[in-house]
Amino acid sequence: MNIEKEYDNVFRYALYLTKNKHEAEDITQEAYLKYLQHTEYHSKGKERQILYTIVRNLYIDLHRRKPVTSSVPIESAVSSDDVFESTALRIAMSKLSDEDRQIIILRLVNNEKISTIAQLFGTSRFTMSRRIKSITQKLESELKEV
Repeated sequence: MNIEKEYDNVFRYALYLTKNKHEAEDITQEAYLKYLQHTEYHSKGKERQILYTIVRNLYIDLHRRKPVTSSVPIESAVSSDDVFESTALRIAMSKLSDEDRQIIILRLVNNEKISTIAQLFGTSRFTMSRRIKSITQKLESELKEV
């Protein structure tokens, strides 16, 4: 696998976690540096999972050290016609747990394989598949109510 091709997915995941473009860029770059510095990662064949894990750990470390401050909102590419759907989706997503939101972002936005997400969260592929289905049903239910 060519890790440069994974940059956009890794960046989107960091952007979701930080909700700040500059922090996401910093975390993504630091994740790649850590990955490249540790040659033991290179032979495992799980580059994507390793990069996601590094990003998540860097995010956790960053917010342990730093007091919570208001962040600059993510620039939205949503057209005015899509504002209602976008708002409804944000409301529905806000009702999910942080881990469930991460799973949905990885699966539906980054189009990650269920096996990759399962390994990242330390569960079986079957369990993750059922969890994704459950989360999707929750989102659909919430969207119908809005």
